[in-house]
Amino acid sequence: MIRRRKAQEQARVKESACQTDPTAISFPNEVVQPLRRLVSRLALRGELPARLSMVSALRQEGVSYIAMALATTMAHDLAASVCAVELNWCWPGMAGERSGACPGLAALLAGGVPLEVALLPTSLPNLMLLPAGKLLPERRSVMANRPELRRIIMQLAERFDYVLLDVPALLATSDAIPLAALGEACCFVVRQGVTPAQSVRQALDDVEHMPVMGVVLNQVHVATPRWLLKLIPPA
Repeated sequence: MIRRRKAQEQARVKESACQTDPTAISFPNEVVQPLRRLVSRLALRGELPARLSMVSALRQEGVSYIAMALATTMAHDLAASVCAVELNWCWPGMAGERSGACPGLAALLAGGVPLEVALLPTSLPNLMLLPAGKLLPERRSVMANRPELRRIIMQLAERFDYVLLDVPALLATSDAIPLAALGEACCFVVRQGVTPAQSVRQALDDVEHMPVMGVVLNQVHVATPRWLLKLIPPA
């Protein structure tokens, strides 16, 4: 009995560690300005989806970074409630140093914690994060297609004005396709001069059933190349 109480107390300490000391979030102006233009354009046209999947063709294109920057920009500029959800169990990083203390989405799916405990607060009161948590490799493909995951995403959509989904690279894992489909539309992240055009074409084919709201060129200060504009269908 004593050991059980001690274990429960330790679990409460870990849960509370995820709720204290909100995560400070800031991004340089050169990153924010293109995202601000994208958000403004879509919002003015009434085309900003409530659930937006951030996707890429390959790994290390900066999807997680851009997803966080976009979520922050939306929370700041639109004065709306936003939740960034990490669906990348293969290469998680949203929780940072608190990854061991935050139960994350995996624990939420297992029914071990309530939503309020799984959410990670930030320095913006209207921006919350939901880290991926730890999920065994053999469970990832199964969970990507489970109705429980969709129910949680829809629950978040009812609670927040906007939900941004940080999806793993489309060509790196088959899990990414059903995970991206949890959004109403997607936004592509591409590293100019690094990602081959053929990889982008293949990734776009994988999500051809979804509207593509735009493309973000990561780590670049030049205009969008013509070959990429031709691949992105008009919004």
